[in-house]
Amino acid sequence: MTGDQPLWGTAALHAGLLAAGYTPQLTTTSDGAEYVVFDYTVEIGPRAGTALRIGLQATADFPVTPPGGPQVSPQIGHPQGAVHPSPLGSEWEYWSRPAANWPADRSVRGYLRHLRTLFAQLDSGGTT
Repeated sequence: MTGDQPLWGTAALHAGLLAAGYTPQLTTTSDGAEYVVFDYTVEIGPRAGTALRIGLQATADFPVTPPGGPQVSPQIGHPQGAVHPSPLGSEWEYWSRPAANWPADRSVRGYLRHLRTLFAQLDSGGTT
C-alpha cells in the first residue's frame, strides 16, 4: 500500500484516533471481532474528568459507515437506556447509540463529537 491510498475500516479508525491524540490499541474478542480501544476522559457534563476506556468496532467501509455505538468501561450506564452487555468483557457495556449527523462529518473527529454528546447526557451518578 502506498501513502496515497486511502485507509479503510479498522486501519482508518486507528489512524484517525492517533491523529486526534489518542493511543488506540487493537483487541480481538473471542468471536474474532476486532475493536479499537483507547483511554478517554469525559470532557463535559456532570461526569467531566472521569477516566474511561472506549472500544469501537470499525465497519469494513469506515469512514463511509460509522462504528456502532461505543463499548464503555467501566460500566456507568446511560440515562436514556439501551445499554447492553459487551463482547469486550464483563467490565464493559455497549451503548446502542448510532452516530448522529454522520453524513455531515464522516470522520473520527465527528465520532468524537458524538461521544462528547453522549457523555454530556449523563447524570452525576450513573444509572447502573
